[in-house]
Amino acid sequence: MLPVVSQSINISEVIENPHIRWDRSNLSLNTGISVAVTEMDLPMATGEWNWLDVSRLVPVQDIIDNPHLPWDKRGLSMNTGITVAVTEMDLPMATYDWNWRNISMSINIEEVIKYTHLPWSNEGLSMNRGIIIAIMKMDLPMATGEWNWYHLSRYINIEEVIAQPHLPWDISGLSMNESITVDSMNKINVAGEWDWFWLSVYIDIEDVITHPNLPWSKKGLSLNTGISVAITEMDLPMAIDEWNRYFLDKYLPIEDVRNNDHTDGILMNSGLTVDDIM
Repeated sequence: MLPVVSQSINISEVIENPHIRWDRSNLSLNTGISVAVTEMDLPMATGEWNWLDVSRLVPVQDIIDNPHLPWDKRGLSMNTGITVAVTEMDLPMATYDWNWRNISMSINIEEVIKYTHLPWSNEGLSMNRGIIIAIMKMDLPMATGEWNWYHLSRYINIEEVIAQPHLPWDISGLSMNESITVDSMNKINVAGEWDWFWLSVYIDIEDVITHPNLPWSKKGLSLNTGISVAITEMDLPMAIDEWNRYFLDKYLPIEDVRNNDHTDGILMNSGLTVDDIM
C-alpha cells in the first residue's frame, strides 16, 4: 500500500512523519518532491531515488541551488520550470543529454520568442500549453520536425481555434482541450464527431451542471478533477456508460470518499493523510 501512497500523498505528510515506511521510488514521482525531501533521514524508507523523476518534478530553483546533484537531463527537459539558463548551467554530475523535443514541450513560450536560434522542436512546441499561432509563424531557423495538428488542437487556447476557423484543427484533440466549453463547441465547425468521453474528463464541471441534457460520459466525469458527489447524484438523462468507483475515489474530495466504503482509488487521492492509512 505505502509505495502507491508515497506517490500521491501531500509531501507535508512525509516531512511530518519521517518514520513511516515510505518508498523512495514512488516519492520520486510525488509532485511535491524537493531536494530537501531527498536529503531527509527516512529510516524506514525502501527503494532508491529515481533521478529521472526527481529531475522532472522538483522546483527548478532546486536545480539552480544544487548543480552538483546527479540530475538526469532527460527529466530536466520535461520539467515545467525549465529555462534556457538551466540548459546552459554546468551540471557536473548530470547524466544523458538534453532532449529538445521535451524542452520545447515544457518551456515557457516566452523563452522561445527570446531565443529563436535554438533547436526547438515543432512537434514539442505543438504540445506546449502556451503555444499560440504567432509562434507557428515565427522564423525559427534551427527548428526541427513538423507541426502536429492533433497536439496543437489539444493544447492551444480554444479562443485561438475560434479566431482561426480555416486551420486544420483536429476534433479528437479539441475534445481533450482543457479550455473547451460547451459555448466554444457551438462556435467551432470541424469535421468529425466530438469525443464525449474526453470532453467529460476535461470540461469545466460547471458546464455539466448547466447543460445536464448533453451526452456526457459518466466514466469520463469520474476522471474529472472537479467531480463532486452532487454531480454523481444529478439527473443526466443522456449520459452514457457508468460511474467508475476507482476513479471517483481518486478524484472526489477526500471528505466524500472517507464517508463511504472505498476502492484502492483512495490511495491515489491527493487529499489522503497519514491518519487515513494508519
